[in-house]
Amino acid sequence: MSGGPAAHSLMRQVTDPRLLKRAARQCMGRTGAPGADGMSWHTFRQDMPRRLAELSGRLADGTWQPHPVREVVFDGWGKQMRLAVPTVTDRIVHRALRAAAEPVLERDAYPPWMFGWRPRRGRPQAVAAAAAHLHSGRTWVADLDVAAASSGVPLEQALDSIARFIHDGTYLALLRRALTALPDPLAPGSGLAPMLTNLRMTPVDEALADLPVVRLTDNYTVFSPTRADAERAWQRTVQALAEHGMRPAPAKSKIWCPNPEDLYAAG
Repeated sequence: MSGGPAAHSLMRQVTDPRLLKRAARQCMGRTGAPGADGMSWHTFRQDMPRRLAELSGRLADGTWQPHPVREVVFDGWGKQMRLAVPTVTDRIVHRALRAAAEPVLERDAYPPWMFGWRPRRGRPQAVAAAAAHLHSGRTWVADLDVAAASSGVPLEQALDSIARFIHDGTYLALLRRALTALPDPLAPGSGLAPMLTNLRMTPVDEALADLPVVRLTDNYTVFSPTRADAERAWQRTVQALAEHGMRPAPAKSKIWCPNPEDLYAAG
């Protein structure tokens, strides 16, 4: 990580109609219910060039305003979950904001051992990295799943996390406008939540950078040759999380000697 913020403008990448079309296609790859305005992807596609041109113009001249989100409550993983459902056009803006920032964050913010919520760096790559550590003799693993990594993040903290790496004031103002419309800055259902959750944990990544560690989304695994070393790694990771307002989920965190394929299981 270079640590140097990007001073160049990202707004052209957010407002370019061709890139907005790419963002729309990426959003369409996932099924989703209409937002508060009732517009579906089927309806949006019927007049997509005009809609994207208008959206581009509003983003460029600063008149774009986010719509209210539709909140959905459902049962999942044994508890009630709240999901924010933005409108179709707001989802496109979220994805365009994320796409513009990702190259800068890939270069300056994310360590090579961090996987998930990144292009072409998911669970298979994380398992392969873990296997290399295990096969080198670091068979004891401090395995910490972060509890509610996307909860309890104030708006200013979310904005500060990306402003460490991006100094484009117009981009940050647009991001603020988009986040202000959400029930929480990292609300599940927003296309911005994965990027901002990764950024929330970046200071913890930096605190652990000298350890043999792999992170997949919100799951830290630190590899050690002995149980005593793993316990020290555990305490260090717990401390780093606590310093940034996070803690491990007790039911999902442990010190053990796993096989690579047993790590990073969903649920």
